[in-house]
Amino acid sequence: MKILKSRLREIQAKYKTVKDVNNACIHSSKDVANYFRRIFPVELDDRESMVVLYLNNSNTTVGYSIAGIGGITSTVVDVRLILRDGLLTGSTSMIICHNHPSGSLKPSQADLNLTKKVKTAAKVMDITLLDSLILTEDSYYSFADEGKL
Repeated sequence: MKILKSRLREIQAKYKTVKDVNNACIHSSKDVANYFRRIFPVELDDRESMVVLYLNNSNTTVGYSIAGIGGITSTVVDVRLILRDGLLTGSTSMIICHNHPSGSLKPSQADLNLTKKVKTAAKVMDITLLDSLILTEDSYYSFADEGKL
């Protein structure tokens, strides 16, 4: 009988402090949009990207992660990685946000489908998806405010 050797990977969480970004208490979609504008990884009219904001039970931010940086019209996002980061940060809720470089605030069918998928998967882990935002240079669209969540 041959025994296969494998390498077991130790899991570690890496946290880094970002200058000029502090923990904030979130009260409204406007608060969320303003916070995301400070941490977004690209210019809002350049390429589509998604960022996830993680919160504790007091709706105070505990961290964020960049879930995807894509092209002009889309980005690839892995829901499992979004949930992994939520679990590693001990979050009780989260908010997802992506930009539309075109400037359109209208959610696409892909936006609606991803939001539903994240919400369903997060619920299994006792993490609440509070909102999904679309950011443009001038404005934002909140799924929660529009009753689409």
